[in-house]
Order: sequence, then structure tokens, then C-alpha cells
Amino acid sequence: MIGIPPASFCVTPYGEVDAAALERLRDSFDTSQLLRLVDRLDACLAELGGIIAVRDELLKLHAMALTIVEGAAPAVPTENACVWAEAESLQMDLEALVSWARSAQLIIAPLINLSPQHEA
Repeated sequence: MIGIPPASFCVTPYGEVDAAALERLRDSFDTSQLLRLVDRLDACLAELGGIIAVRDELLKLHAMALTIVEGAAPAVPTENACVWAEAESLQMDLEALVSWARSAQLIIAPLINLSPQHEA
């Protein structure tokens, strides 16, 4: 009789997953972490004025840089404007988003580990 090892994967409504990884996840993964990620993203974006505001700040910084680096006519009001202060502010906003993204990556990593390892 040929010894057939048990399947190393199981079928779920969302595809095949590694059976051992799923068992480990069931013992340790709190799915509410994903909802908290959504809440934290919403809070982060609200603090930044929304993703459109970040986009607008990037465009404003581009226009300012175009003027001072390439000599284009000013497209952004120059009164009380400071390119480095704008860049610094935008950088801090982006650092907040990066911090959120790093924590999100750590939280979703265990789900990536569900990828089945099929034997060839």
C-alpha cells in the first residue's frame, strides 16, 4: 500500500490555504486588528486633511520647486510661502502614512503566510 501523506493545504471559500498555517492563525490572529487598521487609517487621513489634501500639497510643492529650480513663473502665491517649510510639512505627513503602512504590513503578514506549499 502506498503511503499518501495528508494534504498540507485545505480548501476555504477564499481559496486553498496552508493547513498548518491556518491552525496557527486560528490560535493567535485577532481579526479585529484589521478593523482597527481601517480606523487608524481614517484617523491618519483625517489628520492630514484627506488623501486629496496630500495630493494637493504635492502639486503645490511641485509648482514651487518648478519656479525655484527651473525658473518657471510662480504658479503658487509667493506671499508668506516657504518651499522648505512646505516640504518639511509634507514630509511629516508622509511619515505618518508610512508609520501606518508599516504597522498594517505587520498585521496582514500572517495572512500572507497562508499561501499553500503544494508539493510538485
